[in-house]
Amino acid sequence: MKTIKTALLLLIAFTLTNCGQKQEPKEKYCGIEISGFEVIDLKAIGDKGFNYTEEGRSTERGLTAELNALFDNTKNIKVIFFMKTDDTIGMYIMAPDEQQVVEKISCHILTNTFNGRLPENRKLLFYTDAHDTLVAAIKTKPREKQ
Repeated sequence: MKTIKTALLLLIAFTLTNCGQKQEPKEKYCGIEISGFEVIDLKAIGDKGFNYTEEGRSTERGLTAELNALFDNTKNIKVIFFMKTDDTIGMYIMAPDEQQVVEKISCHILTNTFNGRLPENRKLLFYTDAHDTLVAAIKTKPREKQ
């Protein structure tokens, strides 16, 4: 019983110590990592479903084909949109759990203009081929204030 109380007190102390401390976003794969809380929020949005337009389906298919072509169609990559607003799009990306693959895909999506087909802000949730393990969560870097 004493061990449980000690563990609980340590957890509370750790939580109070870290509350109010702002963590700087960590740059990764041509973007910045998405926080765990934001991943939870994005997954909740994705669980609501996404209503595709024909243009959206076409863009999704084209992006999937383009990403597979980056690897000479040797990887099985799938893109699924889960949210879209005027300035932000969220995508699930199913790909092999290989750092080089995730980095190449992320950099391609986050740095390419796609001729205006995608909003400027992009949020990418990478999952394994089995769709069961989150590999990476990356989003567009904020624009520099001028």
